[in-house]
Amino acid sequence: MSTPLSRILLVGESPSAELRTALEGAGFAVTVAGFSGIDPVEVGRSQATVLDVPAKNLNTAQALCRRWRIELGEHYVPMIWLIGEDVATVAGLDSGADVALRQPVPADHLVAQLKALLRVQHLHSRLSSRAVESQHLNQRLQQAFQQIDGDLELTRRIHRGFLPKTMPEIGQARFGVCYRPRSRIGGDFYDVVRLDEEHVCVYVADAMGRGLPASSLLSIFVKKSMVSKEILGRSYRLVPPGEVLDRLNRELVNLSLPEPPFVTMIYMQLNCRDGNLTFARAAHPHPLYVPTDADPEYWHSSGTLLGVFEAEYPVQQHQLRLGDKVLLYSDGVHPPSTGPGGPNDPLIESVKKHRHLAVQPFVDQVARDLLEDSQHPEDFTLLCVEFK
Repeated sequence: MSTPLSRILLVGESPSAELRTALEGAGFAVTVAGFSGIDPVEVGRSQATVLDVPAKNLNTAQALCRRWRIELGEHYVPMIWLIGEDVATVAGLDSGADVALRQPVPADHLVAQLKALLRVQHLHSRLSSRAVESQHLNQRLQQAFQQIDGDLELTRRIHRGFLPKTMPEIGQARFGVCYRPRSRIGGDFYDVVRLDEEHVCVYVADAMGRGLPASSLLSIFVKKSMVSKEILGRSYRLVPPGEVLDRLNRELVNLSLPEPPFVTMIYMQLNCRDGNLTFARAAHPHPLYVPTDADPEYWHSSGTLLGVFEAEYPVQQHQLRLGDKVLLYSDGVHPPSTGPGGPNDPLIESVKKHRHLAVQPFVDQVARDLLEDSQHPEDFTLLCVEFK
């Protein structure tokens, strides 16, 4: 299949036959037109234009070139002026010509100039085509980002819908919380659930899936799979903390996902009448006990991640006294530079300063201290239980 000839529009009142012959001899298809009545579409169909511009047609040629450049817009057609006076050089270039050549022009010189401009035109066409492709790709990416943004917003609303709107007051127990996700969708989740007239379960957990939506969906799965109370006919049984975590662990392991979903959790059961407290821990930060008249201390307990392999979760039991507080929190509370229990533990220092406050003001002040002092790259959750 032969390559189509480059079409050259030769404009002039009476362009020389030698010029046309030279162009056709160089392999160009030549169309001749006068200065009047040239349709810009005809110019657009050409690969280049050559204008033979005598002095008397200078203004007409300028007007034509300006009009063509405007109407062709981004479509680039090279234009060569053949002039007889030096003054026409500036006029031609100013009106849109790419080159202005003083006559007489050697045929090989004109052909070489045309071929050079056609190479530029070819490069321009390729760049324009890629620009159009990039624009279409950008539009598709914007549509995809809008879809992702909409999905993230829906996931955020669902995730927030599973978090408690307010903290309950049950018996002698009071609760306060500060939750600061590092992104629109956080992996942390928490709750305080009334189990019967005397007991509540309290937990803070962190779900780590592949990506933010996966973490949020994982937290929803964990929340829906948690069994804190079993109904047995007309009676019920409160499921001990260790058993709650064991069941959750088996549910997550049984998902048989290609990559295990890592979940950490601290689960606590509290008698709101007498202050008896039991808890179990699955690789979550240790709870911090804040007594009214002694130094705060971490309650250390063993326990592995949920969702990795079969494991046991030992239960600890403690007795709260009036005025005592217990803090449950996520790993975002301790920045990487300061681990828990060290000589400069910011959490210990803050709770010492504010332990006299009621539970929600206490949580607010501690959170303010921690968030102001350092950068926290993880979700920040601080939940306090107070036995009044």
